[in-house]
Amino acid sequence: MRTLLLAAAALVALGGCADVSTDTAGLAPRTDTQPSEQDKAWMRAIHESNLAGVRAGQLGAGKGRTPRIKAIGKMLVVDHTKLDTKVTGAATRLHIELPMSPSADQRAMLAELQNSPPNDFDQDFTAAMINEHQDALAATKVEISHGTSPTVVALAKMAEPSLVAHLTALRQPGSGQETQTPTESSIGTPTGTTPGTTPGVTPGMTTPGSPTPHGE
Repeated sequence: MRTLLLAAAALVALGGCADVSTDTAGLAPRTDTQPSEQDKAWMRAIHESNLAGVRAGQLGAGKGRTPRIKAIGKMLVVDHTKLDTKVTGAATRLHIELPMSPSADQRAMLAELQNSPPNDFDQDFTAAMINEHQDALAATKVEISHGTSPTVVALAKMAEPSLVAHLTALRQPGSGQETQTPTESSIGTPTGTTPGTTPGVTPGMTTPGSPTPHGE
Protein backbone atom coordinates (compact mmCIF):
# COMPACT_ATOMS: atom_id res chain seq x y z
CA MET A 1 0.00 0.00 0.00
CA ARG A 2 2.84 2.36 0.93
CA THR A 3 4.49 1.58 -2.40
CA LEU A 4 1.36 2.53 -4.32
CA LEU A 5 1.05 5.85 -2.47
CA LEU A 6 4.68 6.75 -3.21
CA ALA A 7 4.22 5.93 -6.87
CA ALA A 8 1.09 8.08 -7.09
CA ALA A 9 2.88 10.99 -5.43
CA ALA A 10 5.74 10.70 -7.88
CA LEU A 11 3.33 10.82 -10.83
CA VAL A 12 1.65 13.95 -9.47
CA ALA A 13 5.02 15.63 -9.03
CA LEU A 14 6.08 14.75 -12.56
CA GLY A 15 2.77 15.98 -13.93
CA GLY A 16 3.19 19.32 -12.16
CA CYS A 17 6.66 19.75 -13.62
CA ALA A 18 5.34 18.97 -17.08
CA ASP A 19 2.65 21.64 -16.72
CA VAL A 20 5.14 24.30 -15.69
CA SER A 21 7.44 23.45 -18.60
CA THR A 22 4.60 23.59 -21.13
CA ASP A 23 3.31 26.95 -19.88
CA THR A 24 6.76 28.53 -20.02
CA ALA A 25 7.40 27.26 -23.52
CA GLY A 26 4.11 28.77 -24.69
CA LEU A 27 5.04 32.32 -23.64
CA ALA A 28 6.26 34.60 -26.46
CA PRO A 29 9.62 36.17 -25.69
CA ARG A 30 9.35 39.82 -24.70
CA THR A 31 11.49 42.29 -26.58
CA ASP A 32 11.81 46.06 -26.45
CA THR A 33 11.75 46.35 -30.24
CA GLN A 34 8.23 45.09 -30.81
CA PRO A 35 6.14 47.95 -32.27
CA SER A 36 3.89 49.69 -29.78
CA GLU A 37 0.41 50.96 -30.55
CA GLN A 38 1.97 54.39 -31.04
CA ASP A 39 4.39 52.95 -33.62
CA LYS A 40 1.60 51.17 -35.46
CA ALA A 41 -0.65 54.23 -35.44
CA TRP A 42 2.08 56.41 -36.94
CA MET A 43 2.91 53.85 -39.62
CA ARG A 44 -0.72 53.72 -40.69
CA ALA A 45 -1.11 57.51 -40.59
CA ILE A 46 2.06 58.26 -42.56
CA HIS A 47 1.14 55.61 -45.13
CA GLU A 48 -2.24 57.29 -45.65
CA SER A 49 -0.49 60.66 -45.87
CA ASN A 50 1.93 59.30 -48.46
CA LEU A 51 -0.88 57.92 -50.58
CA ALA A 52 -2.73 61.24 -50.38
CA GLY A 53 0.46 63.19 -51.06
CA VAL A 54 1.24 61.22 -54.20
CA ARG A 55 -2.26 61.67 -55.59
CA ALA A 56 -2.39 65.37 -54.68
CA GLY A 57 1.04 65.85 -56.23
CA GLN A 58 -0.19 64.29 -59.45
CA LEU A 59 -3.09 66.73 -59.47
CA GLY A 60 -0.76 69.64 -58.77
CA ALA A 61 1.60 68.65 -61.57
CA GLY A 62 -1.30 68.29 -63.99
CA LYS A 63 -3.73 71.04 -62.98
CA GLY A 64 -1.36 73.65 -61.57
CA ARG A 65 -1.67 77.04 -63.26
CA THR A 66 1.97 78.02 -62.71
CA PRO A 67 5.29 76.24 -63.13
CA ARG A 68 5.91 76.66 -59.41
CA ILE A 69 2.81 74.73 -58.35
CA LYS A 70 3.52 72.10 -60.99
CA ALA A 71 7.05 71.74 -59.60
CA ILE A 72 5.78 71.35 -56.05
CA GLY A 73 3.35 68.72 -57.26
CA LYS A 74 6.17 66.73 -58.87
CA MET A 75 8.23 67.03 -55.69
CA LEU A 76 5.38 65.60 -53.62
CA VAL A 77 5.01 62.64 -55.96
CA VAL A 78 8.72 61.79 -55.85
CA ASP A 79 9.27 62.30 -52.11
CA HIS A 80 6.10 60.59 -50.86
CA THR A 81 6.66 57.65 -53.20
CA LYS A 82 10.20 57.16 -51.86
CA LEU A 83 9.08 57.45 -48.24
CA ASP A 84 6.16 55.08 -48.71
CA THR A 85 8.42 52.44 -50.23
CA LYS A 86 10.41 52.43 -46.99
CA VAL A 87 7.27 52.52 -44.84
CA THR A 88 5.62 49.57 -46.58
CA GLY A 89 8.86 47.58 -46.46
CA ALA A 90 9.23 48.16 -42.72
CA ALA A 91 5.55 47.35 -42.13
CA THR A 92 6.02 43.99 -43.85
CA ARG A 93 9.03 43.13 -41.68
CA LEU A 94 7.26 44.23 -38.50
CA HIS A 95 3.95 42.55 -39.42
CA ILE A 96 2.01 45.83 -39.31
CA GLU A 97 -1.08 45.89 -41.51
CA LEU A 98 -1.44 49.15 -43.44
CA PRO A 99 -4.58 50.74 -44.95
CA MET A 100 -5.24 50.25 -48.63
CA SER A 101 -6.18 53.89 -49.32
CA PRO A 102 -6.03 57.39 -47.82
CA SER A 103 -8.39 58.22 -44.97
CA ALA A 104 -11.97 59.32 -45.61
CA ASP A 105 -11.06 62.96 -44.97
CA GLN A 106 -8.11 62.72 -47.33
CA ARG A 107 -10.24 61.15 -50.04
CA ALA A 108 -12.72 64.01 -49.66
CA MET A 109 -9.88 66.53 -49.93
CA LEU A 110 -8.58 64.87 -53.08
CA ALA A 111 -12.06 64.91 -54.61
CA GLU A 112 -12.32 68.64 -53.92
CA LEU A 113 -8.98 69.25 -55.61
CA GLN A 114 -10.04 67.14 -58.56
CA ASN A 115 -13.15 69.30 -58.96
CA SER A 116 -11.49 72.62 -58.12
CA PRO A 117 -12.03 75.25 -60.87
CA PRO A 118 -8.84 76.05 -62.80
CA ASN A 119 -8.66 79.61 -61.50
CA ASP A 120 -8.95 78.42 -57.89
CA PHE A 121 -6.85 75.28 -58.08
CA ASP A 122 -3.45 76.66 -57.07
CA GLN A 123 -4.85 78.32 -53.96
CA ASP A 124 -6.96 75.27 -53.05
CA PHE A 125 -4.02 72.94 -53.60
CA THR A 126 -1.70 75.04 -51.45
CA ALA A 127 -4.16 75.32 -48.56
CA ALA A 128 -5.00 71.60 -48.60
CA MET A 129 -1.36 70.52 -48.75
CA ILE A 130 -0.31 72.86 -45.94
CA ASN A 131 -3.01 71.39 -43.69
CA GLU A 132 -2.10 67.84 -44.68
CA HIS A 133 1.62 68.34 -44.09
CA GLN A 134 1.06 70.12 -40.78
CA ASP A 135 -0.89 67.10 -39.53
CA ALA A 136 1.71 64.65 -40.82
CA LEU A 137 4.57 66.62 -39.28
CA ALA A 138 2.83 66.86 -35.89
CA ALA A 139 2.21 63.10 -35.86
CA THR A 140 5.81 62.46 -36.88
CA LYS A 141 7.17 64.59 -34.02
CA VAL A 142 5.04 62.59 -31.58
CA GLU A 143 6.44 59.33 -32.96
CA ILE A 144 10.02 60.60 -32.66
CA SER A 145 9.39 61.54 -29.02
CA HIS A 146 7.24 58.61 -27.91
CA GLY A 147 7.83 55.73 -30.34
CA THR A 148 9.46 52.56 -28.99
CA SER A 149 10.47 50.61 -32.10
CA PRO A 150 13.92 51.74 -33.30
CA THR A 151 12.92 50.91 -36.87
CA VAL A 152 9.77 53.03 -36.80
CA VAL A 153 11.40 55.92 -34.94
CA ALA A 154 14.22 55.93 -37.50
CA LEU A 155 11.63 56.17 -40.28
CA ALA A 156 9.97 59.10 -38.54
CA LYS A 157 13.31 60.89 -38.20
CA MET A 158 13.94 60.33 -41.89
CA ALA A 159 10.47 61.62 -42.84
CA GLU A 160 10.63 64.80 -40.76
CA PRO A 161 13.06 66.84 -42.94
CA SER A 162 11.10 66.01 -46.08
CA LEU A 163 7.82 67.14 -44.51
CA VAL A 164 9.46 70.35 -43.31
CA ALA A 165 10.85 71.00 -46.81
CA HIS A 166 7.41 70.53 -48.33
CA LEU A 167 5.83 72.95 -45.87
CA THR A 168 8.56 75.51 -46.54
CA ALA A 169 7.93 75.34 -50.29
CA LEU A 170 4.17 75.53 -49.87
CA ARG A 171 4.37 78.52 -47.51
CA GLN A 172 6.48 80.67 -49.78
CA PRO A 173 4.85 84.06 -50.48
CA GLY A 174 2.43 83.93 -53.39
CA SER A 175 1.79 80.17 -53.20
CA GLY A 176 -1.36 79.36 -55.07
CA GLN A 177 -2.23 83.02 -55.62
CA GLU A 178 -0.33 83.81 -58.82
CA THR A 179 -2.38 85.52 -61.49
CA GLN A 180 0.33 86.36 -64.01
CA THR A 181 2.23 84.04 -66.26
CA PRO A 182 5.72 83.87 -64.76
CA THR A 183 8.79 84.20 -66.91
CA GLU A 184 10.95 82.29 -64.44
CA SER A 185 9.97 80.05 -61.57
CA SER A 186 11.28 77.39 -59.26
CA ILE A 187 10.35 75.84 -55.95
CA GLY A 188 10.89 78.41 -53.26
CA THR A 189 10.66 81.36 -55.67
CA PRO A 190 7.24 83.06 -55.92
CA THR A 191 5.89 83.28 -59.44
CA GLY A 192 4.00 86.14 -61.00
CA THR A 193 6.47 88.59 -59.41
CA THR A 194 7.10 91.83 -61.21
CA PRO A 195 10.49 91.60 -62.96
CA GLY A 196 13.23 93.37 -61.05
CA THR A 197 11.47 93.21 -57.67
CA THR A 198 12.31 91.08 -54.67
CA PRO A 199 9.51 89.15 -52.90
CA GLY A 200 8.69 90.70 -49.54
CA VAL A 201 10.34 94.05 -50.44
CA THR A 202 8.18 97.10 -51.00
CA PRO A 203 8.45 98.47 -54.56
CA GLY A 204 10.91 101.31 -54.69
CA MET A 205 13.09 99.84 -51.92
CA THR A 206 16.52 98.47 -52.71
CA THR A 207 18.30 95.56 -51.17
CA PRO A 208 22.01 95.25 -50.45
CA GLY A 209 23.88 94.61 -53.67
CA SER A 210 20.85 95.23 -55.85
CA PRO A 211 21.22 97.37 -58.96
CA THR A 212 19.84 100.91 -58.92
CA PRO A 213 16.51 101.18 -60.83
CA HIS A 214 16.79 102.17 -64.47
CA GLY A 215 20.50 101.41 -64.44
CA GLU A 216 21.33 104.54 -62.42
